[in-house]
Amino acid sequence: MTFPEKILTNRYLLIFLLLAFTIAGFGIALVLGEDPGFGLSVWDEMLRGNSFNTLSVPSPTNIAENQSLFLTWWSPGQYMVPGVVSNVLGISQGSASLWVTLAFSIIGLIGWRFVYQQLEFDKTTIALSIFFITTSRLFTINFLNYTGGELLLFGSQPWTIWFYLKYRSQPLKLFGGLLVLSLVCFFFKSAYTIGLAALCGCAGLAFLTDLSKSRKIFNPSFWTTVAVGGCMLFYLALTQFGFINLGTSPITSTSQPFKIAWASFETLTYPLTHWFSIAEMYPQLLQRTELPWWGHGVYYVLMFGGFVGLLWIVSRTKFADARRIFIGFYIVYCGVFLLLYNKGAEISIEYRHTKIVAYLFLPLLLVELRRPKAVLKLAFWALIILNTGYGLASFVIKKLEIKNESATGSAGFALRHATPEDLTFIHAVDKPGNILYFTSGSLNVDATQARKLVGSIDYKFAKGCGFLADRYEGKGGTLYAFVHEAYQQLPSSPSLESQFPNYQFRLVKQTKKFKIYEGK
Repeated sequence: MTFPEKILTNRYLLIFLLLAFTIAGFGIALVLGEDPGFGLSVWDEMLRGNSFNTLSVPSPTNIAENQSLFLTWWSPGQYMVPGVVSNVLGISQGSASLWVTLAFSIIGLIGWRFVYQQLEFDKTTIALSIFFITTSRLFTINFLNYTGGELLLFGSQPWTIWFYLKYRSQPLKLFGGLLVLSLVCFFFKSAYTIGLAALCGCAGLAFLTDLSKSRKIFNPSFWTTVAVGGCMLFYLALTQFGFINLGTSPITSTSQPFKIAWASFETLTYPLTHWFSIAEMYPQLLQRTELPWWGHGVYYVLMFGGFVGLLWIVSRTKFADARRIFIGFYIVYCGVFLLLYNKGAEISIEYRHTKIVAYLFLPLLLVELRRPKAVLKLAFWALIILNTGYGLASFVIKKLEIKNESATGSAGFALRHATPEDLTFIHAVDKPGNILYFTSGSLNVDATQARKLVGSIDYKFAKGCGFLADRYEGKGGTLYAFVHEAYQQLPSSPSLESQFPNYQFRLVKQTKKFKIYEGK
């Protein structure tokens, strides 16, 4: 074991990092993101006696009345887990979210350790893999923002992979246990459906491999495939008819004709480039500097090199099970998201969507980088600097940004771009007779008495979710609109006058990022 490996595999270093991330969260609260902000508004209404997973919103045909909206864009777990913890322990939702973040981070890391053990990697490779996951940007961000379903799925999904690997030779146990675990994962995040489909792909690959060797259809892998396929059918029936069909989902937003977006093919390189933070750094450079033409060229050369390197590592590995699992997940995840991106679904091209594939690729990468070659040693040090260095440095920088650019609300979350004056005004007008309209989804958690319209800076997105309409008829109570400056800059965002034609608006307060209008 080399000198850096001895340090990075020290369990006390891992414990120290997790404690440091958590303590920082007590000093500077977790930011509440847009997506969990929608969910927590549902939780607050459920506490007041509303139906399960249902949001009451002013009706477009008569704003004085409410209509019910069943939330299916996100699964209930993202708000119910911290909500239940908050109620049971008597702490704020923000504090509960921090404890949930720590718990699911630890559970997920243990799960990945079990997966890597099932794939028969050595102890050093496993310990290094856990360290690099813990210091990666997509892990540390969970201790900056409450990421909801993303966090909960990190803690739960590896256990489904472990269960498949552990019990694939016992079809009945595999079917029952995997179905239960998959439904739990769906409760945490509905996008887990892709993960179960990937397990079906893995089982199918194993069957085809065995078939080519034995020429027997009814081999052990056949019954494994039947068990996982049957699990998928039961899972789809339960989730589709019991949840998805009750509302709208990102899949239903793919209304545009198929059109190739070449940038989306970066996704194919993410399992490797994820660990060197290339796809994360590039857009940040674009925001802060003007890259020369050759700078863009270097980026795409790195992307192409990453794809070639990925294929090279996978082709030469001796870990046949790990290769088969990786290929199954790679084909399904990259295929699904490339289809969604090019069909115009309301989701962004980010490597967080395919990070599960990067986690499966990581030990294969580390096995290669630990070979005794000078160029590989350099690559290993680059991995430490670009993954760990970037992940930890960005955590510290972002924490300081949150401290300077956010205000902590009564729900215990840091609300980005809000000021204490914004929150004071919300509390002053948060009365049962009023309607509060938020163009930033996270602000709404500080309003608990008034009727609410919870939108997003991206109006098209909020409309696609079913939260907002182009026009509201009739008159209700006094309407207060908290309009973020970025919302007004988007040409697709309607004016308040066109959206609420029976109201007359006047500007009553302007703060750092928001203009607050009163409509009567």
